[in-house]
Amino acid sequence: MEFGIKELIFIFVAAMTIVPCFFVAFSRNILHSAFALFFTFLGASGLYFFLDADFLALVQLIIYIGGVLVLLLFAILLTRNIDNIRKTNAMAKNRAIAAGAGVAVMFCILIYAFVISSRPFSHAENAAYPAVTIKALGSLLLTKYLLPFEAVSLLLLAVLIGSLVIAGRLEK
Repeated sequence: MEFGIKELIFIFVAAMTIVPCFFVAFSRNILHSAFALFFTFLGASGLYFFLDADFLALVQLIIYIGGVLVLLLFAILLTRNIDNIRKTNAMAKNRAIAAGAGVAVMFCILIYAFVISSRPFSHAENAAYPAVTIKALGSLLLTKYLLPFEAVSLLLLAVLIGSLVIAGRLEK
């Protein structure tokens, strides 16, 4: 198997997704974890581009990186005593062992599903691309699915207001 430029870029993007995940999970500094989360989200967006899912890649960039991560960084930077590791990022050994066991079980299930899979993998040359484009998704969201779209936006607004009320109560 020969590696072309496309394969090398894919390996780089996959590594840019996986390596920061370890920093997010195991960093003792929550600010470093948040910055590593940026590269994880960016890598996931790149993987969506490789899957020709342009809409999901753009949603990943806009929503997760542009909204969620920026909000998370502001929350971390505006929190008092964030530099005290014992208060912010302490994990008991039994929780770490349980989390590791859960990850190991899920990994074993994934490997088992991969091994027993009898369907051969389809190659990209044989795959038929869907006719749905971003333009078609946008027109569907603003015509047929306008009410659910607006309901979700109101739900997100309610969550944001609720989090601000809770944060205001916790401040002393």
